[in-house]
Amino acid sequence: MFWKRTLAIVVVAALGGAVYLNVSKAQMKDAWKSLSKSASAATAGHAAEEPSPPKKIEPRRPWNGLVRVDKEMQEAIGLRMATVEAQVKPLKLELTGRTAYDTNTLTKIRPRFDTLVVEVRKLLGDRVMQGEPLVELYSTELAQAKSDFQVKYVQWQHDKKLYDLRQKLVQTGAIANQLWVDTQNDEQKSRLDYTLALDKLQVYEVPKEEIDPLLERLSDKAIDTRHFGDVSQKAKMTLRAKSDGIVIEREVVPGNFYDPSDVLMVIAPLDHLWVQVNVYELDQDKVAVGQTIEIQFPYLKQKILGVVQYVANEVSKDTRAVKVRATIPNEGGGLKSDMLVKAVLDIPPGPGLTSIPRLAMVAIDGEEYAFVKGSVPAGGDADQFERRSIVITEENHDRVIVKGGLKPGEQVVTNGSLILSQLYEDLSTVATGLPTR
Repeated sequence: MFWKRTLAIVVVAALGGAVYLNVSKAQMKDAWKSLSKSASAATAGHAAEEPSPPKKIEPRRPWNGLVRVDKEMQEAIGLRMATVEAQVKPLKLELTGRTAYDTNTLTKIRPRFDTLVVEVRKLLGDRVMQGEPLVELYSTELAQAKSDFQVKYVQWQHDKKLYDLRQKLVQTGAIANQLWVDTQNDEQKSRLDYTLALDKLQVYEVPKEEIDPLLERLSDKAIDTRHFGDVSQKAKMTLRAKSDGIVIEREVVPGNFYDPSDVLMVIAPLDHLWVQVNVYELDQDKVAVGQTIEIQFPYLKQKILGVVQYVANEVSKDTRAVKVRATIPNEGGGLKSDMLVKAVLDIPPGPGLTSIPRLAMVAIDGEEYAFVKGSVPAGGDADQFERRSIVITEENHDRVIVKGGLKPGEQVVTNGSLILSQLYEDLSTVATGLPTR
């Protein structure tokens, strides 16, 4: 019985294994056939398709340096433009300087001979009128010159009368010709001596009203010295003002001795003043004689118009500027010397100068640019803007004067110029790979 059961189990297992093996082989055979068909189909498909040629890469067009901005973007950034105008108004050059006395009209009071100063009539800062006494002098040299003048006059009068007497005698033959010739010579010589003595007094600036009394009661027969006057009176002289003005320097002191090289006083006129301003080398070619200059006194709130009278031919070593001078009236003497002033010089506009709003100027690394609107391409919906280098001649709070780079009538960007500048840099960086200056 046991053996029968064991034999039955073995037979069933053998039959099951045979069935499993047969089924597995059939399935594997079917799977292999499917893979073979798929591989054959894929191979057949690739063999049927032709290889496509590689795509041709178009080269990038070089950037033309223009910034294109469409209408919508212009509205978004608030872009505005202005027209370039020709500069027709005078340029305004602002300068600084000081007032000064006119050195061409300063009166320097000095003696013409060695002298002692007895009295000084005017002090520093005093106003004087023409003819007013300034300094009282006492000089023995002056007294000697006056006495010598009298002696020469007396001698000339003697020789002149002798000349008139002998002229009648020579006509009748009463005297010899040689004596007549000597008479003529003596008269001419004494007249010359008298003239030279008079010239010396005039060089000493002795006024005529003090010379005429020296000749009173003098004749060729007067030998009494009392007729020649008191020596102490001859030694006196008063220096008087030659013009109206104010004493701006006073070096004289009573009781001191002075010579012709000493300046006792300096008198300046009050009717006008000089204004001296500094023009730096960059602007020196803009200044010329005859230009109108407005002088402003900041602390007086006063403005006076003047005219440029002098432009220095050298640059000051101290200020590195060129001195420019004008003359202004000073009615009433209210203005003083050495006052600080501001000056505005009107410079006629030169050819080719244009004017644009200050907002249109873009400064980058010390150079100035403006964005100029170009022509719109046919069928385009965007404006093109060119970044153009400009040269600034004058810069004010609201406008700038351009020397070169722009033409009247062109359109430049005002509001939004900084945004265009950034767009320009971005486009330039993409095109060149390098940052823009």
